[in-house]
Amino acid sequence: MLKIEYYMSHGSPWTFLGHKRINEIATKNNCELIILPVNYGEIFPVTGGLPVNKRSIQRQKYRLQELKRWSEFLKINLNIEPKFFPSRSLLPSLAIISAKILNYGNVMEIAYKIMEGLWTKQLDIDDELTLKSIISKIIPTADELIDHTNQKIVADEIKKNTEKALNSQVFGAPTYVIDDQVFWGQDRLDFVERYVKRKISLENIK
Repeated sequence: MLKIEYYMSHGSPWTFLGHKRINEIATKNNCELIILPVNYGEIFPVTGGLPVNKRSIQRQKYRLQELKRWSEFLKINLNIEPKFFPSRSLLPSLAIISAKILNYGNVMEIAYKIMEGLWTKQLDIDDELTLKSIISKIIPTADELIDHTNQKIVADEIKKNTEKALNSQVFGAPTYVIDDQVFWGQDRLDFVERYVKRKISLENIK
């Protein structure tokens, strides 16, 4: 089975815009989608990236224009300047990792709902009670999930994901890695799907 490594950040609107589509591509083509929340606060300094508020005014304004264009094109209700951006903590990403470690079957849905809280519903997803409220609408064990984010295994996992991202030449969110191919950005999902289909086609010929 072909594996797609999905390096993501809950605080990235581009990750949110592409989240359902990468899941659809993986499902439709019978690929294993491996969601990997990472700490881009550690990746940016190493790879030459900057958080939004430290970028030039020109880049910040262009980013907002592109977010508006893409959200309209994809018909996704996105607040391009949400009330609680930027996210102040790793808690939402740690919750996604906890869901993986605890073997929840709907990790992608949990991740989507967390990002939807920030980017569509303008909720403070860094607040533990707010995050629990979001997750409790999907699973009955939200308290257990959030409590688990304090475990060392979760901190170790996001560190491992971040190191793996750097070793895989990842520098931005979202990034999709298949074999040695790196696809940065939700606007590269057409290339992701073409690569997947070509790879599967070649495998079927053998």
